[in-house]
Amino acid sequence: MVVALRRVLARLPKLGITKAFSFAHPRVAASIVVAASFVGMLLGSGVTNSYGIFEEEYENRFSGTASGKNSISPAIAIGAVHVSTNYLFTTIAGALCERVGMGLTTFVGGLMLGVGLVTAGFCTKVWQLVLTQGVLAGGGIGTIFIVVSTIPTSWFSKNQGFLIGIVHSGSGVGGLVLAPLTRFLINQYTLAGALKILGALLAAGITLVCLGMATKPDELVDREDEENIERISLSDSSSEHKIGSLAKKRMSVRSFGVRDVHSTRGVLRSQEFWYLNVAVMLAEAAFYVVLFFLPVFSIGIGLTSEQGALIAGVANGATIVGRIAIGYIADLSGNINMFLITHVLVTLSCFLLWFPAKSFLVMMVFACVFGLFAGSLTPLVPLCSVTLFGQNGLANNVGLLGVGMVLTTSAAPVVARVFYERLGQNGAGYGTVALFCGGIYFLATISIFALRICVSRKPWVKI
Repeated sequence: MVVALRRVLARLPKLGITKAFSFAHPRVAASIVVAASFVGMLLGSGVTNSYGIFEEEYENRFSGTASGKNSISPAIAIGAVHVSTNYLFTTIAGALCERVGMGLTTFVGGLMLGVGLVTAGFCTKVWQLVLTQGVLAGGGIGTIFIVVSTIPTSWFSKNQGFLIGIVHSGSGVGGLVLAPLTRFLINQYTLAGALKILGALLAAGITLVCLGMATKPDELVDREDEENIERISLSDSSSEHKIGSLAKKRMSVRSFGVRDVHSTRGVLRSQEFWYLNVAVMLAEAAFYVVLFFLPVFSIGIGLTSEQGALIAGVANGATIVGRIAIGYIADLSGNINMFLITHVLVTLSCFLLWFPAKSFLVMMVFACVFGLFAGSLTPLVPLCSVTLFGQNGLANNVGLLGVGMVLTTSAAPVVARVFYERLGQNGAGYGTVALFCGGIYFLATISIFALRICVSRKPWVKI
């Protein structure tokens, strides 16, 4: 049965930029891939970043269905499943990319997202929304994400951090664009109508995006290597070392360490993977707790709903700047080094800014700092994976990190909601959630520090 399935997958049409076009016009093809990836990130992850609008609507609609006065609203399950399924499907889609190609995988993700949102427009129960907007739409976003977040790195050997930062800034732009658009559609066409319209628009948009998806042909990589080797040989008398470094960078091996990693099993056996995995699964869970509930928490300390929405919007906007700027700095200082620095700063912002915040001004400062540094997580993860394990199999390697995030992103929002509702909505519960997120970021920072030490104990080495 497995063999038959593989044969069916092998016969499916390959969507995306053709190999002949990529080989004839490499710069144009690379530009199309980056632009398409940015739009895919905007339409896909932008839905998750703007989910707070749906969260508010579902809380208002289903808060009265809880079994007791102090019971947790069942609506929290929709967002928790949405995010956790997102990461579950990054693992599945990572393996699918190897079978059917990047373009068709993106198309499947767009179809799942569109169908999930449209069918959610017909749902009236929490469990129905969990299956549609939670599982189906969340899975579609995860499938899109794994492609658009990894494919640009195959086209560029320089300035990868800057370009990946541009691509991942699309999720912040998506939060800024889709959040007010969703609110407008809800006000004009009700929640059900907004879900149907968004589903149709996003499915159509992702269908166009998938046409710009393609990995760099091996022949083009080989031709560029030959040109670089010839250029180095002619311009530098000590060219042997540089040629060896170039070959090592192109190989699917770790840039640091002594073991070559040629398979999924080899990646899973490396301790570097598990340090990175623990850090990502913790940090990503805390990120979405803050992003989803920032408007609600702002109201909990006495701010208006408009101020809460503005704070959430500023946090999304700051991620745009942070992902581009930090990606550029990572090219200079090293991907893992930047990963560690940003999470030290995010941890401090939770403890020193968010926890004591009682005013609109302090919350705005926190939103800026948090968005600037916490948003760097998604672009730095594939870059760190390239640093550790090489370019080949990147989508699959990043997808493996999604398994652990399924558990943490499911549990963290629920735990945060328990803290908030059980400890009161007069600010006490809010402060506990701030400490909860800060503690998660602290543990993630420790894991990143262990990864940094594992790779190299020299503090000033660019890693």
